Amino acid sequence: MDRSTLGRTMALGAITGMRTTAGAATLAYEHGGTVGKLFALLAAGEMVADKLPFIGDRIDPGPLAGRALMGAAVGAAVAYEDDDNLLLGGLLGAATAVAVAHLAFHVRKRLAKDNPIGGAIEDALVVGLAAGAARLR
Repeated sequence: MDRSTLGRTMALGAITGMRTTAGAATLAYEHGGTVGKLFALLAAGEMVADKLPFIGDRIDPGPLAGRALMGAAVGAAVAYEDDDNLLLGGLLGAATAVAVAHLAFHVRKRLAKDNPIGGAIEDALVVGLAAGAARLR
């Protein structure tokens, strides 16, 4: 796996760890069309829902498994686009998503007492990383 594919896989896996649909939305947006718009709406909806008080923790088993699966899908998609090893891309995407989910969870808990403010800061970071990952292509 070359540096570009590795960096892109890790960047998209990282934002998937913070917001489940962010990595897939970034990939879909790059390809344009209706699917890109749909994923952008899903990602925006997730950013709003994340601030609601009844939403559980991202490191609970169900949400963490979803992030791992989405990270694997994003990693495999990047590897496919770059004609690289799909299994390695999927494993790297999943591992990065899980690791960053834990890291972001603990940072956000310490970052702000007001959870919506911490979420907004995290959203800005996700958008910035998504823009950076799109430039790596």
